[in-house]
Amino acid sequence: MSMTISVRYEPKQDLDFITGVLGLTMSETVRSLIDEGRKMKALQLYRHGKVSLGLGAKVAKLTLSEFLDLLKEHNVKLNIDAEDAKSALAYSRENL
Repeated sequence: MSMTISVRYEPKQDLDFITGVLGLTMSETVRSLIDEGRKMKALQLYRHGKVSLGLGAKVAKLTLSEFLDLLKEHNVKLNIDAEDAKSALAYSRENL
């Protein structure tokens, strides 16, 4: 048995709806969605071991401290080994 599902996506209508709900301009809404999307993607990548702590922070466009707070907020456990700790320290020294 097979099933076909068609999903209709109307980005303009979706953005108009979200803009109205948030009470922002279209530009502010798009920026907000991109920022939140970057954070969620960084969380997902880190949770699945695809990026290091430092790279996750960079993907999320956050400081290492802010990324650690985000991980804690979303109950994501740290998966740090010695190499990851060195990378995080090097990233912090370069960017903080």
